[in-house]
Amino acid sequence: MEKYLIVAFLAAGIVFFAAMSYGLLLLNAGRISWYEQLLRNRYLGGVLSAAALAWCVPQVQAVAWTFLANWAWIIAAAALMLCVRYLDNMVARGWAGLLIMGAYSYLDMIFDCKLELGLAGAVQAWVWGAVGIVVAAKPCYLRDFLRLAARKTFWKYLTAALSMLTVLWLILTIVIFLKVQG
Repeated sequence: MEKYLIVAFLAAGIVFFAAMSYGLLLLNAGRISWYEQLLRNRYLGGVLSAAALAWCVPQVQAVAWTFLANWAWIIAAAALMLCVRYLDNMVARGWAGLLIMGAYSYLDMIFDCKLELGLAGAVQAWVWGAVGIVVAAKPCYLRDFLRLAARKTFWKYLTAALSMLTVLWLILTIVIFLKVQG
C-alpha cells in the first residue's frame, strides 16, 4: 500500500509541475492581471495551505514535545483560519508550503527507498525547497516574478523548462522507484 501511495504523491507532483509549466507558457502582459488576482484568491489559497499543513502536521508531531504534538492539528487549523482571514497572497503562501513539503518529502523518499539518485536527485529538491522558502517569506516576490516573466520571455521559458525538467525527473523517479521496490 505504501508503495502505491508514494507513486501517487510523485504523480501528483508531475501534475502540479506540468500545470505550473503550462500556466507559465500562457503568461503574457494581457493575462497578468488574472494571474495577480489568482495569487490573492483566499479560497484557493486556503485549500493549498490546508493541503500543505495536512502534509506538515504529521512531520511536526514526530519531533514535537508530547503536549504540543497532541495539539498540532488544532493549532494548524487555527493558524489556517487566521491566515485566510488576515493575510494576503494566500495562493502564493500555499504554493510555497507545498513546494517546501514536496522538496522535503522527495529527499526523504529517495533516501528511505535507497534510490541512488545522488546529487542530481537532491539538487532539484533543494532548488524548489529554496524557492518555496523565499516565496513563503516574501509572497510578493512571486507576483513580481510573474510580472517579470510576462515582460521578458526568457524568464518565462526558463521557469517553464525547469518545471518540465522536474516533470521528467519525477517520471524517472517513479520508474526507478518501481524498479528498486519491485
